[in-house]
Amino acid sequence: MKTGTIFVLVAFIIMGLEVACALRPPIKGQQRPGFCPKVPKDSPGICLHGCSGDDSCPKGMKCCSNGCGYVCKKPVFK
Repeated sequence: MKTGTIFVLVAFIIMGLEVACALRPPIKGQQRPGFCPKVPKDSPGICLHGCSGDDSCPKGMKCCSNGCGYVCKKPVFK
């Protein structure tokens, strides 16, 4: 195999691992009341990991997926 082909394969594997880790819900501390707002399917969101659980967000906010990473958002009560 050529070096360029191996480089591309390794890059795809790394990207796949990043996506798998981003889709994993944060598990830390206690969950706050309420639900995270739904993320539109066409909205990939930024791959920012701004929180690692509800306890890492300001009071009254939850750690929610934005489609790629996790950010603090106001909860939705159904």
